[in-house]
Amino acid sequence: MKRKRLSRKNAIHTPESRTTVMINYSDVSHTLEVEYSGNRVYHYYDVDPQLWQEYKAVIESKGSSGRFVNARVKPFHEDEEII
Repeated sequence: MKRKRLSRKNAIHTPESRTTVMINYSDVSHTLEVEYSGNRVYHYYDVDPQLWQEYKAVIESKGSSGRFVNARVKPFHEDEEII
């Protein structure tokens, strides 16, 4: 059974990125949600709130979303494609 998307109320759009469309985070479940180009959405589990803050800082400074996810998220967190 695939999980549902997180509420988009606090989602952050990533218009500068060629790989991601939107990022989102649940403080309750510590789940990071990343919507990639092509309408693919992944959940990354057990993501520390500090890592979320770092990721938001990268986006706000127009850094590379894909580079951050590939280096700091994917190698260390279980993931699941939800869409």
